[in-house]
Amino acid sequence: MASKVIVIGGGRVGYYLAKALIERNFDVAIIDIDKESCRHAADSLHIPVIWGDGTTAEALSKAGAEGADTVIAVTGRDENNLIACQTAKKVFGIKKTIAKANNPKNVDNIRLLGIDIVISATDSIISLMEREVDHSAIKELIPLNDGKAAVYQVELPENFHFSGMELLNIRLPESCNVISITRSGELIIPRGKTKLMAGDELLIVSHAGTINEV
Repeated sequence: MASKVIVIGGGRVGYYLAKALIERNFDVAIIDIDKESCRHAADSLHIPVIWGDGTTAEALSKAGAEGADTVIAVTGRDENNLIACQTAKKVFGIKKTIAKANNPKNVDNIRLLGIDIVISATDSIISLMEREVDHSAIKELIPLNDGKAAVYQVELPENFHFSGMELLNIRLPESCNVISITRSGELIIPRGKTKLMAGDELLIVSHAGTINEV
């Protein structure tokens, strides 16, 4: 049985989000307070579209909240996204609530008020900028904690400044650890006295914001 998702907000973001979910075989319904947005979504997506206030239990019930797994609120007002998710969780026991924060300053407050996942487009863009690195030397392998950290593959250049120096004498950011070293096909589990050599291939776990320092 397909997972049921209710999208609150049928504007540009909500419309394309619903379309993407449908393409991935989710059972989707939309709630929007704007009649024209509802008409467009209903005609184009052929899914249940409720004309109403997504912050109310009445509108959520009409959209099938009793059997929904997830509610995603992506309206242009942060307070509406917060209230809609709180209502879905408290009245209908929705297991997962996701809210868009239009103002990045509201992210922490919305999360503290019980919303499971809070998404800020501004924070996402900043995060991408902070993670911009020289991909010829550094490659992200596994994102961790919603992209706040990752496991990276790092190839040390031939002119590596610290070649031959022990790890314990190299000052790395506190949020970074060297997991392994591959040298001439041999895997090395590093310790403090392990030396780094030019040409080594490292696996490093690091916060995304400090990988450039690495």
